[in-house]
Amino acid sequence: MQSNQQRSRIITPLRGERLDVYLFDERIAELERQGPTRYRLSYVQAAVERHGEGALLLSISLPVRPSPYPNSETKPFFEGLLPEETVRGAIARTLGLSPDNGFGLLADLGSDCAGAVVVLPAGAPLTVDESGAIEWLDDDGLAQRIADLPRNPLGVTGGEGRVRLSLAGAQPKLIVTRVPSGRIGQPTGGAPSTHLIKPAQQHYPDLVANELFCLRVARSAGLRAASAQVVEIGGSPCLLVERWDRTIDDDGRIARLHQEDFCQALGILPAAKYEIEGGPTIAGMVELLRRVGSPTLARDLNELVRAVAVNVLLGNSDAHGKNYALLYEPLGVARLAPLYDVVSTNVHPELNRSLAMTIGGIDDPDRVDAAAWRRLAADSGLGAQLPRAVQVFAGRVVESARVVSEAARAEGWHRPVLDQIVELSERRARQFEP
Repeated sequence: MQSNQQRSRIITPLRGERLDVYLFDERIAELERQGPTRYRLSYVQAAVERHGEGALLLSISLPVRPSPYPNSETKPFFEGLLPEETVRGAIARTLGLSPDNGFGLLADLGSDCAGAVVVLPAGAPLTVDESGAIEWLDDDGLAQRIADLPRNPLGVTGGEGRVRLSLAGAQPKLIVTRVPSGRIGQPTGGAPSTHLIKPAQQHYPDLVANELFCLRVARSAGLRAASAQVVEIGGSPCLLVERWDRTIDDDGRIARLHQEDFCQALGILPAAKYEIEGGPTIAGMVELLRRVGSPTLARDLNELVRAVAVNVLLGNSDAHGKNYALLYEPLGVARLAPLYDVVSTNVHPELNRSLAMTIGGIDDPDRVDAAAWRRLAADSGLGAQLPRAVQVFAGRVVESARVVSEAARAEGWHRPVLDQIVELSERRARQFEP
């Protein structure tokens, strides 16, 4: 019999010591394992020559250069592609890996990630067999995948015809492809996914209505936010969320758009996504947007401030650095991505109420007032008019909350928690008044 040490010497090479990194259909870099939990990034010579040193390809934190990036600079972006917390642990167990083995997880899950990044074992072909790349599911099959999420988070499975894909976050969700006809399946051969399905949770049965309400209020108030709807699967409500980093035409052709969250862009590990742990700050995000120099900078700064405000007004204290992102247009032009993962956490007294990012030094959402917005404006160079602009926007959010709540009644998905969120938005809006 072989010892565990002997078996590890046989198993490890199967996953390889190198991974190829693609952006769209171009092989631009390699990841090289440096140890059990360490790896480094090197741009391939062809990418350096084609795009030039300093070019923005993968991440603002990883501009193109001929020399390798060490583990400390590589990991924030690539660990940011992977699931978090218990979801990561469950997937690792399914794949026979340690949760700390980010390199191994990328090797197994990297064929469909957030943005336009694809990570494959070195030498593996990028081509996708479109005819067999999606496992189409009927109603019963879809309900079973939802029921299996505690064992198979994201829908990741082992064996032949396996589903291997990745998305950051800790909330249970199924990653699927949905075509214009309404047909739903799971990608199995590297095909891009298009939607997320988030089921109701046992301890938070109104979570589906909560998130749908918050997203629709944000959209109604004029923000770009993820498009979502309630669908019934297996007799239970689920939230079907359209991925904003994908496009799909009338013929069903799917294309990836590149994006990264602010932790990735700032070179911060997912474990430090909260400001109190050294994560992104509002001032830091503002500075990054200015550094990127987008042609839509003024609009993006305005959108960022309004996104922060709507999170406070609706009671989302979990708006951390991984819940704000940049979306890249052709030629590396960056703009603020649509708002996503907006849930009123403050309606649940047992959850931490402290803001993931302080506003003018305040982390208690019930103490965010006009003075806090003035301090934020001074700290971020956003101008003395900011508190008044936020106050006006708050009035729009309150009105939108009332309208969306009535629409929810008419459409049949209203829950009492929505009345709590409306009342909360009204109270918080009054705080913003001078």
